[in-house]
Amino acid sequence: MAVSRQKQNMSAENHGSKKPLVVAVSVICALAVLIIVFLACKNPIYFSLAKSKAEKGDYSAAMELCEKTTDEKNAVLKSYLELRFSINEKYPQLLSEFDINLINEWYEKTVIISENNDILGQTLNQELISLMLALDQISSGYGGYLEIRPEVLSVMDIFAEFNRLYTVGADGKNTAFTVAQERLKIDAWERQNANLSAYAATVHGSENIYLLNYLIKEIQGECGDLREAMDSVIAMGYKETDNIRLSGTAQKKFPGIQNSNNESVTVLEKERYEAFMFDSICYQLAQNLGGFYVP
Repeated sequence: MAVSRQKQNMSAENHGSKKPLVVAVSVICALAVLIIVFLACKNPIYFSLAKSKAEKGDYSAAMELCEKTTDEKNAVLKSYLELRFSINEKYPQLLSEFDINLINEWYEKTVIISENNDILGQTLNQELISLMLALDQISSGYGGYLEIRPEVLSVMDIFAEFNRLYTVGADGKNTAFTVAQERLKIDAWERQNANLSAYAATVHGSENIYLLNYLIKEIQGECGDLREAMDSVIAMGYKETDNIRLSGTAQKKFPGIQNSNNESVTVLEKERYEAFMFDSICYQLAQNLGGFYVP
């Protein structure tokens, strides 16, 4: 009987000692499950919070959340945020020092990000598409002007044409010309000016580029004046192919136009005028990115 009681006591003691152990193991298991659940949910949670911040324009807070994880979704969002940070940092300088290489670099980044645009959600994806289109238009506007730049410099010769016809040569006589030759020149200048007008129509905000619009109107006016002059010559009984010399030493002058730096230039200074106008075009192209600048 004594032995039986002793065994019962030992069995009770062992059973009692197992209870705390079972509880401890259960707690550890529960904590492990919570940790696993947290780790599994961490990336989606951070991404959701970061995306929400980005949609509200709080890019700094969004970036802090993105840097807490290496999740693929966060990586895509982080790339978009880095692009917006770059624009915020460099946009002010871009207005004064246009950099087409930077514009193209930003555009390439939007293309890469757009390959996973479904990750960003509707709001940020729409922003991305708008940014991509704006950058593409800026690049196209820049390249489009470079294509017609030789024509611009050529058409500006029209402003020196009246003065050329009144220029006295070594023989003491004014420059000889034919109406046919002059009309061919006018035709070419009108075509070039039409191309310049067509280009201006492709640039968003071109109505703000004063030097460009002024040039187009002045060329139109000069073409009209030259045509009237040639019609007057024909009305005097001359043929289109007759060699003609104007009499007198009249010289046509043009008013000075101030650029954005308050420097005066006339259309007779074609290289200088064109350089100022090109700067104005680049400024307007860069300004079209202003909607994506968040100071």
